[in-house]
Amino acid sequence: MVDEVGAILTDVKERKGKIVAILGGHRDLEVEGHCGSDGIVSLTRLAISGFRMIRVPRVWDDPERREAERDAADELARLARTFKATFEGWTKSVSQLATWIRYAPPPSNAKPIEPWFDDQSEDDDGGPGTIH
Repeated sequence: MVDEVGAILTDVKERKGKIVAILGGHRDLEVEGHCGSDGIVSLTRLAISGFRMIRVPRVWDDPERREAERDAADELARLARTFKATFEGWTKSVSQLATWIRYAPPPSNAKPIEPWFDDQSEDDDGGPGTIH
């Protein structure tokens, strides 16, 4: 997940083998979770922060210079598409992680918890299983 986001956000310009500009980057992935005594794992926070720079044209007094300066609309549109694609990938990865956490077997030393609903009642009449 971090590698994918890093590949999208990281933008380093080099000249003659030396870094001359960093136009995009990210921090480390931050994950916070909690495992209760009953063995239930909860994901409480997941975050990654990053940046991507774009060139914004300057406003010139000279009309000829103003026309020569590149418009930022294309770069902003590309940044929006990149953000959207990255966010969708991030959402998919977090969803997969949540599924893994939810269905991962509990640790071998975890004590069983009581079911949330009493689905093994003695007065089961074999009727439809609805909860009112």
